[in-house]
Amino acid sequence: MQNIASSFRLRNKLKGKIANLLSSIECANFNKTAGTVENTSPCDGKTLSEAINEFDTLMELICELNTKIDKANIVNKDSLISMETLKVRIAFYEKLVEKCRRNKEYEIEYDENGERIKVYKEPIVDQKQIISTLASLKKEKDALEEKINTVNFNTVVDFNQEKILSRL
Repeated sequence: MQNIASSFRLRNKLKGKIANLLSSIECANFNKTAGTVENTSPCDGKTLSEAINEFDTLMELICELNTKIDKANIVNKDSLISMETLKVRIAFYEKLVEKCRRNKEYEIEYDENGERIKVYKEPIVDQKQIISTLASLKKEKDALEEKINTVNFNTVVDFNQEKILSRL
């Protein structure tokens, strides 16, 4: 048994192994000369059939691990929902800040005689308030990430990691 954070790392290793198998399958020959031995080098020393079986086994393991992670991660459900909302709000306020920074203090227009004149512009929103709100949202996100990380290091996932480590 390991914690959620370790399970995520293990899952990433498993995904890497699966990606390598997918890559090797692309290079594999799907036929051979009659009476010869199959070339195993494109599939990392495995026959094509062995590579396919390995892929299926790894996919079953990752499915089982994902299920166990999901069950353990239920303690983070509300925090993860809040995190998604925060990310959207932050993206929105970052866009507002970007637009505020591009606002011009004035624009050049032409009067009825063709003379250039400065037309001063007033901001519709308070840039300082937008920046302040963005900073608050980022602090809130950091605190929530810290909370989730703490839970991830303290919550146990009921999964025998040796089942995966023996395959890596």
